[in-house]
Amino acid sequence: MAEVKSRKLHYDILRVLAAFSVVMLHSAAQFWYDLDIKGTEWIIANSYDAVFRFGVPVFVMISGAIFLDKEYTLDLKRLYKHNILRLVVLYAIWSAAYGLFDMRTWDWKAAGIKTILREMLNGRYHLWFIPMIAGIYVLLPILKGWIENAKQKTIEYFLMIFFVLQICSETIRALVLSDEIHYILDLSKVEMACGYIGYFVLGYYLAHIGISAKVKKVLYALVVPAIVANVVLGLLLAWRVNAPVATIYDSFGIFTFILSVALFVFVCEKAKKANVGAKSSKVWKELSADTLGVYVMHVGLMEFTEGLGFHSMMIPNIVCIPLYAIACFATCALVAALLRRIPGVGRFLC
Repeated sequence: MAEVKSRKLHYDILRVLAAFSVVMLHSAAQFWYDLDIKGTEWIIANSYDAVFRFGVPVFVMISGAIFLDKEYTLDLKRLYKHNILRLVVLYAIWSAAYGLFDMRTWDWKAAGIKTILREMLNGRYHLWFIPMIAGIYVLLPILKGWIENAKQKTIEYFLMIFFVLQICSETIRALVLSDEIHYILDLSKVEMACGYIGYFVLGYYLAHIGISAKVKKVLYALVVPAIVANVVLGLLLAWRVNAPVATIYDSFGIFTFILSVALFVFVCEKAKKANVGAKSSKVWKELSADTLGVYVMHVGLMEFTEGLGFHSMMIPNIVCIPLYAIACFATCALVAALLRRIPGVGRFLC
């Protein structure tokens, strides 16, 4: 969600796809807990949920590719004023907005100031992304200094650690339903070694160092098996415990990792070669600028439509979920486009 002087179309396209994937998975999740997990409609909703989990990893990789780029000149004052402050204010505004919406029927005097403030700070589940990426930005001077002076093999060593300690450990945690294994992983906390910084550095590596044609072919060949594995294993795990299970779809699950990396590499490669006209580029640019607004607003719109009884409509999920996601994305993008044009405060709203 940053930019350098020369705007790059592939990052705009990736932002839009990442934002839509988040809307899509949350649209599917609306039906996740209310249906019979062995019924066709739940299986369809679960399948959409499993496939569209690449949004957050792609968002983080875009930021890493842009900010760690050696052509990007880091200015601490601008970083804090333009990027970090914006995210802090944005989080405070939307968290408070969601909290106030929840408290609209409360007796405020009975609730007390502490309860009210806590509710306004809690926000919504999806807003976690904002303090996470702001935290990475705080570490950016350290990360950028390291990247600019590190040898390629050192960066690859870090990414190997990320893959083993983060991706592999989280995948084992999801697939092995053993209290003993979970105890060992919880005790060791190996996944805390990298976190989303792994995806941040990976974005730089894929965009500016790249992978070989052979590795790329293997990566693309794994896409369909990864989709099938995410869907099927998600179903089997849910049926085993007789409840929805999302751990296998986590951002650090190996199948979501494969899908995220493959999409990032594919779009970067194809968009650079594509002959895209000025009008099309402008559309992608405008939509890209609206993606943060779409991210913060879409859950509120979903809750509003749920209150209107939208989910009781008798439309099969295979059609309903993507149509619902498209309508939600388009509505939020339109509102975001209007809000960000408000002089002075627009950039703090979306």
